[in-house]
Amino acid sequence: QAAAQVIPAVRLQREADQFQELFPDWSYEDAFQKVMLTWFKKDFFKWVNKAKCSQCGSANTQAVPGAPPTQEELQYGARNVEVYKCQDCPGSGRFPRYNAPLKLLETREGRCGEWANAYACLCRAVGFETRKIHDSTDHVWVEIWSDAKDRWVHADPCEAAMDSPLLYEKGWGKKLQYIFATGKDSCEDVIRRYTGKLPEVKTRRTKV
Repeated sequence: QAAAQVIPAVRLQREADQFQELFPDWSYEDAFQKVMLTWFKKDFFKWVNKAKCSQCGSANTQAVPGAPPTQEELQYGARNVEVYKCQDCPGSGRFPRYNAPLKLLETREGRCGEWANAYACLCRAVGFETRKIHDSTDHVWVEIWSDAKDRWVHADPCEAAMDSPLLYEKGWGKKLQYIFATGKDSCEDVIRRYTGKLPEVKTRRTKV
């Protein structure tokens, strides 16, 4: 319920209606998913490369060895805390890598792992069956079950991209190896969905 409250449902319903008018072959649920991805990226969540200084607010900071998490940070799954020394004052900034979805809906910032955790939480809050996708070459996103398509659909909140599974190989130039989907009761190798070069990918899959 707390997750659903942060979603501007009326606005997204209106935008989904407008999207469906332009693309009538899309189901309403898929159209809603598409506009929710756009809202999440543009208006809700923020990418963090490094922490700002907590003392002066400067973004001119430099990474230094991390710090142990506080009890509160541990409570929300932040076993790793990055620290950045300010170059403009004696202060520094902390970037706890939270895993707890509700905490991420409060902070509204992070990198791809935080983006995927928070977005998956919101998707489930509005009734979408959702699973997380883990790419061994360092990226995380989600898949949503589409009744209209009768299959899992790629959804990357960092890119506001939907049903574009070749984005990473063709668009980013990634040399993919392993991609796994993890759901409530399952773990599945889904590399075939994300590559058009399976024989080449197989040569890089050397881990037992």
